[in-house]
Amino acid sequence: MGRQATQHAVGDAWTMQGGRRWTRLRLPDKVQRTVAQHLWLRVGLLSVFGFLLGRANIEHAVTPFALAYFAVLREVVGLRKSWPAWLAIAGALTAGGWHGAGVIGVEVVLYAALRQALFRRRTPDLHWVPFIAGAVGLAVRLLAVGTVWTRYDVLLAAAEGALVVILSLIFLQCLPLLAGRSGLYTMRQEQLVSFTILLGSVLSGLSGLAVNGVSIGQAAMDYIVLLIAFAGGVGAGTAAAVVIGVLALLSHAEGLAGVAILAFAGLMAGVMRQAGRWLTGLVFLLALGVLTLSVSQDWGSLFYALAAAGMATALLWVTPSSLRHQIALLVPGTAEHRRSEQDRVRRIQQLLTGKMEQMSQVFDELAATFADTGDNPLHTSQQLLDQMIGSAARSVCAGCARRKRCWEQEGIATYNAMTNTLAKLEARPGPGTGASPDLRERCIRLDPLMAVLRRNLEITQRDAKWLEKMHEQKTLVAAQLSGVAHVIRGIAAEIERDRRHSLEWEERIMAAMEQLGLYVDHVHIVSLDPGKVEIEVVQPAAGAAEASERVIAPLLSGVIGEHIRVSRLNGGDSGPCTTVFTSAHEFDVDTAVASVARGGRMVSGDSHTAVDLGNGRFAIAVSDGMGNGEQARRQSKAAIELLKKLLAAGFDEQLAVRTVNSTLLLRSREESFTTLDLALIDLYTARTEFLKIGSAPSFIKRGKTVRTIAGAGVPIGILQDIEVQTIEESLRDGDLLILVSDGVYDAAMHVYDREEWLRSQIEQLETEDPQGIADTLLEAAVRVGDGQIQDDMTVLVARIRRHQPEWAVISVPGVVGLRRGEQARRRGA
Repeated sequence: MGRQATQHAVGDAWTMQGGRRWTRLRLPDKVQRTVAQHLWLRVGLLSVFGFLLGRANIEHAVTPFALAYFAVLREVVGLRKSWPAWLAIAGALTAGGWHGAGVIGVEVVLYAALRQALFRRRTPDLHWVPFIAGAVGLAVRLLAVGTVWTRYDVLLAAAEGALVVILSLIFLQCLPLLAGRSGLYTMRQEQLVSFTILLGSVLSGLSGLAVNGVSIGQAAMDYIVLLIAFAGGVGAGTAAAVVIGVLALLSHAEGLAGVAILAFAGLMAGVMRQAGRWLTGLVFLLALGVLTLSVSQDWGSLFYALAAAGMATALLWVTPSSLRHQIALLVPGTAEHRRSEQDRVRRIQQLLTGKMEQMSQVFDELAATFADTGDNPLHTSQQLLDQMIGSAARSVCAGCARRKRCWEQEGIATYNAMTNTLAKLEARPGPGTGASPDLRERCIRLDPLMAVLRRNLEITQRDAKWLEKMHEQKTLVAAQLSGVAHVIRGIAAEIERDRRHSLEWEERIMAAMEQLGLYVDHVHIVSLDPGKVEIEVVQPAAGAAEASERVIAPLLSGVIGEHIRVSRLNGGDSGPCTTVFTSAHEFDVDTAVASVARGGRMVSGDSHTAVDLGNGRFAIAVSDGMGNGEQARRQSKAAIELLKKLLAAGFDEQLAVRTVNSTLLLRSREESFTTLDLALIDLYTARTEFLKIGSAPSFIKRGKTVRTIAGAGVPIGILQDIEVQTIEESLRDGDLLILVSDGVYDAAMHVYDREEWLRSQIEQLETEDPQGIADTLLEAAVRVGDGQIQDDMTVLVARIRRHQPEWAVISVPGVVGLRRGEQARRRGA
């Protein structure tokens, strides 16, 4: 493409018209002015940085800053836009005379030439740029000495080359942000430190400049530290003071005591940032003055230090609030940065919600398309009948002498005669069935016609079966697509609902933690739905596990109004640690299983599962595949695994079972079916939903009472349309739920009432341990069959028990729980 879609010239933009040509558009005047101001401000800042980095030096012997700055800026903005870095030559001229300017000029020119020679036809890897610049710095420093080198000259040149490499690596972290090439919403910690080092290097170029004895460099250092502390807080202010002070120490612009004083003053300014810029500046000025007086009794030094700090404080007072806000947005840990991140997450969530709504509409439309086939059974049958008769007429009647009479003069009568014959063949298939009387009277080529009609009827019946199967599959696909649309729409609604209220409650949770003296980095609410609460808390790794279990979880329980538990904890020994808190269930489920294969084999055809679906429901299921051995195991396991994934994804249980049924029908041309005994336990109410498809009865044991849950129906994988029978029961604390496969139920073959036999075995149980119950029932089933295991046997036992929180709820004064607030609003309404 010959021309880019966007030109960097201020005021002009390019757009494509009709995909053929580019048309210039004129930006509004206000936008032009804003863009121009930002461009000139950025260019001016880069130019000042270049000039001052040319002046900067270490011990008046090493000048690595200018070359590192040029090399990185050249790669970040390109050759033509890197001209501000050439101003380093002018800066070196003011500090080191013609010799210093010449050295930097040769370094810049040599680097540009070497870079062009090495990477003439390809873009260089940025990892090589610092090392190329370091080699150039080393070579030029040795050339500047002459032809005779002492050990000191070599060490000094090596030090300059190494410093060029290090500074280039540092500038690569921060210059893209300064040049507008980063596109980042925030700075990482290493970027923040790198940017501070860049500022400290620039301020080193102010060394030796003073107004009436007051050091400009000192005033600039104080202002930068004060601004970063006021915008970024304690950590950013202290780190900036230490980094800038150490760089000033290397250029003899500051002493070691001055670095410590500056760091403490930055710390105090960061502590007072919430009090406003006026008080922050005064505290910084007072802290710096008192510490300077305590270190040195020289009143002249105190006066100049206070004068520089006073200039910095005055500059802070007149600094636009927008600049402070922009800096705070980039610094991690500030309230502005946290709100910006929350707003960005909410915008992403809003966009995601819209996209998911669109996806659900697409799936709904696809479901409607598959469901609305437009097929009429009567019309389809008539078409098949016409095809059979038309095919017979073309193949048999085409060469017949009576064709004109039969089809042109008496076409309706001939058609009806063939229809009657086909009806007779369909009712009594076989070679002995003859033609209808009316067809026998009028057709003179009856034998070949009957052979064709029989063949056509056989083909048509086969086609009709496939058409019916295709129609059934279209109906299934339509139901599945509709189910997917329902799941997506539910997720979108949940995201939208949580997005509205999460910010307010995040602030409340943070405030409640601060009241207890617990400070965390970040709180993010994923969901506040009753029973589905999910909150992420980012905190320091030290003591995170103990604080989460003993303090944060009980505190969240009080704030939300329901029991909250620690779901998982992610993080190492150092750095931030993310703890995920979720709703604690009102009930827990303990499960155990005992199983044995037919004849004591290794592979059983039964499969089972007991899994927390993650949506407040717990599923236990037993599936018995057809027959025994590996084939039966594959069938039952496929049914169990697919059902588990569909339920965990949010599919309706009826649709999930029908999907598993259709999958078994389609996966093989051979007969493939399996029973399914499924119980879905609500972990908040203990209400249980049983789905029994061709399975043995299940049992609920409550104390000494045993109830039977039985259902009728054929196994899945046999019929296309199956009846999914649903039975609901309310369980209590201490109830035992027992699911068995057909092998256990049919073990007592000589007993007339097998269900009553199994009930009596359960009533006689003396243990409440799920594993003990499973083992005892399996042993009884084997014993009643005289030790012969005629079929695969599986016993799955689940015990319901009320959840007991480990720690008491912590209530914070002044914080009304979310659930209590909702109840109060409903009563008020």
